[in-house]
Amino acid sequence: MDNVNILQDQPERAVRVLAKMKSLKIKSDIRTYELLFSLFGNVNAPYENGNMLSKVDAAKRIHAIEMDMMKNGVQHSCISMENLLKALGAEGMIRELIQYLHVAENLFGHISTYKGTVMYNTVLHALNESKESNTATELFRNMKLCDMPPDAATYNIMIDCCSIIRCYKSACSLVSMMLRDGFSPNICTYTSLIKIVLANEDFDKALQLLEQASAEAIQPDVLLFNTILLEAYQKGRIDMIELIIERMHEEKVQPDPTTCSCAFSAYVECGLFTTAMEALQVLSMRMISEDEIVLQEKKTDFEYLVLNEDPEGESQIIEIFKQSEHLAAAILNLRWCAIVGFSISWSPNESIWARRLSSCYGSSRGKSLGAALHSKFFPIEGN
Repeated sequence: MDNVNILQDQPERAVRVLAKMKSLKIKSDIRTYELLFSLFGNVNAPYENGNMLSKVDAAKRIHAIEMDMMKNGVQHSCISMENLLKALGAEGMIRELIQYLHVAENLFGHISTYKGTVMYNTVLHALNESKESNTATELFRNMKLCDMPPDAATYNIMIDCCSIIRCYKSACSLVSMMLRDGFSPNICTYTSLIKIVLANEDFDKALQLLEQASAEAIQPDVLLFNTILLEAYQKGRIDMIELIIERMHEEKVQPDPTTCSCAFSAYVECGLFTTAMEALQVLSMRMISEDEIVLQEKKTDFEYLVLNEDPEGESQIIEIFKQSEHLAAAILNLRWCAIVGFSISWSPNESIWARRLSSCYGSSRGKSLGAALHSKFFPIEGN
């Protein structure tokens, strides 16, 4: 079964390996089924949401795998059940997800609480993704009543769940519980809290939380920054977009396609087309590298792909996409900038736009902003 194990992202090849196992009369063991649930348990995820047809197909696949397990006298392991729960959650099959969680409770009631917590987290995450906040809350309460100890992941999932109901007070209560149980807030915690306050259009509180994370020596990531950028774009807050992009640059957090899209679209919708193109070029360069020296080295490798008018150039970029989606997206952005007539500079920090952001929102500006923010934000029990 080692061959199937290395084909986690190539299910079509795994089918051939499985067929060969059958022809050679190699009996499947629990590891086989653990991999089968992982490979074939869901249909549309992660590229599309589940729909009626994909859910029917997923149910048929799961049934077929379980029937084969029964035929071979193999019972579920914790891993096979967890992979099954993940598959159901990915397809948004909530009713079946809860049913199988109860099956898992009956099968593995004697196992370590750690593995039980992991299974609960899998289900809570799926409920959260499906916006089933009431069901998630009920399951979390049941978890506590059954003495199934939440871990840091559990609390982060439930804090994120509070963004669905836009309740910052509940989120802060969960943070208090988290702290009492010995878990410290991390980047996921802050991202969820920022998402909640932004749902109420409180950008000042979002910046306060960003400063608090920095004070706690928590390194921000692109997801946290994009959470603010997306809301700023939707509300037409170009000042906030520029401040966050400069903060990203200072923190050496590389942009991603979402970052580029927010900045570019915000400027375009304001009629600032030249600025939009300049921002897109600078951010795309930073997607390749934040280091100017590295960028000059990469220039030799990628300038041909950016400036080449031969359609074959895009085929080569697609090959890069297989290795790095972000790098390919950056090169395509730069290629588009060149096609519409903009000169390409491999020194993004020399851009007029980049220099203006540094001047307006750079470290000296950040210090005065930080001083104006309130201190701690975690109230006791959300009060």
